[in-house]
Amino acid sequence: MHKRLIFLLAGFSLLACNFLFPQKVSPIVNPETSQSENEQILELAEFTIVRLHPQAGDLQSMLADESKKATALEQMPVVEFDATWCPPCLAIDKAIGSRDELMLKAYAGTYIIKLDVDEWGWDNGGFQDFRFDGIPVYFKLDSQGHQTGEVIDGGAWGEDIPENIAPVMDEFFHGGK
Repeated sequence: MHKRLIFLLAGFSLLACNFLFPQKVSPIVNPETSQSENEQILELAEFTIVRLHPQAGDLQSMLADESKKATALEQMPVVEFDATWCPPCLAIDKAIGSRDELMLKAYAGTYIIKLDVDEWGWDNGGFQDFRFDGIPVYFKLDSQGHQTGEVIDGGAWGEDIPENIAPVMDEFFHGGK
């Protein structure tokens, strides 16, 4: 039931985005890896976005599995904590959904593992071994799913527009390459 609702809402959102923002790149849902109702996968251009849900199991095991998938795709695994009510999170999702070229370039080569703080039980100080004060927040992971110590949050840019967000995220993801 939830899967149908998610696909219906996702389909409606994509149609609305297609109507309002003509797209150059179409999303590809990978049927081989989207078997679980608790995992959503979206591959855009040269990066992947995955949303994990607590019902799917132990977070550290899932992060290890997703990091292995990222490594196999030659993409950098990154955990993103977000929420449906978070203005910068919504701005980032809108920019990616509208295929903003700056954002697509910034996110190239990444494997984003999204975790909704409301679903996972954020305690306003972080979650499990992840410590943070605000969202969105991004943690780079190694190939085993452990934090590398590199982190950035929505306070790193000014106004929540692609022109501000993309250069900061590009620097975080690629080190200015």
